[in-house]
Amino acid sequence: MDNIEEPPKKHRVDLSSLPTRQYLDQTVVPILLQGLSHIAKERPANPVAALGNFLLNNRSSTTAAATINSNHSEISDGDKKKLP
Repeated sequence: MDNIEEPPKKHRVDLSSLPTRQYLDQTVVPILLQGLSHIAKERPANPVAALGNFLLNNRSSTTAAATINSNHSEISDGDKKKLP
């Protein structure tokens, strides 16, 4: 038999267990930065609407290394207070 090495498996992270900052860094910040860069270059008349459209149109292209548990996808009021 051949000794074929398997590629390393990506670890799935339970996003509900992450601190707020890490959760946002892994799930929201990458696409948000892309969107902000896009509107900075395009300079649309309504940048908030343009950012919203960008986020909605590109949400499937985000590459979070974790699976979001739909029961924990919203930030609680307690977590909002912890944000910097």
